[in-house]
Amino acid sequence: MNKIRFILCLALAVIFFQTVSFAAVKTGEFVILDENVDAVVKYITKGNGTPKKVADAYAGKEALYVGGTGGDGQRYNDKAPWTFKIAENPKADDEFRYITFAWKKNGGTGIQLQLHGNPDTWGHRYHAGANVKNWNPSIQVNKSVPTKWEKHTRDLFKDWKAFTLTGIAFTAWPDGDDIGGFWDYVVLHQNPEIKTAVESKGKLTTKWAKLKK
Repeated sequence: MNKIRFILCLALAVIFFQTVSFAAVKTGEFVILDENVDAVVKYITKGNGTPKKVADAYAGKEALYVGGTGGDGQRYNDKAPWTFKIAENPKADDEFRYITFAWKKNGGTGIQLQLHGNPDTWGHRYHAGANVKNWNPSIQVNKSVPTKWEKHTRDLFKDWKAFTLTGIAFTAWPDGDDIGGFWDYVVLHQNPEIKTAVESKGKLTTKWAKLKK
């Protein structure tokens, strides 16, 4: 009886998780990282970087910080608890074309965001400043390291063609002691503009706040 009860509870938990995770997908957008840093830290379990939640955010009250403490200086998972298709004309709830992300770094020479997919595994990367480890292919979105919050929107289909997105890496690189990268507001979306946009001063709009309740 206890075993049956456990199985039923597990099944209900899976259903609940899927419902919560894909509620945002119905809007044509999916939030990978925003006010959910603790949840993201739990699944980016690979790499030598040190992840933690910080209050210095681009939007809202929290952001992800990954300290570049040696080794590869990153935190990642190629098998995140979500899978999406990158398509030219996204229509289904699990299809997207664009990604928006905000980042900065408190020193060092470069920062990178990597997306894992099929095909080409980690062959979908963006960096600012130097490509420290020379991990390619990678698109440089800024020649300088962002010392203040910068937001970028990229056309994933134009950059990499169609692929299935399965994972993500937040790469600060081992640029020295007490140096790391900050990430916030990582959102997949079907249209070029995000409907639930943030205000310029980093506060969430009323519409965004209502969506997250």
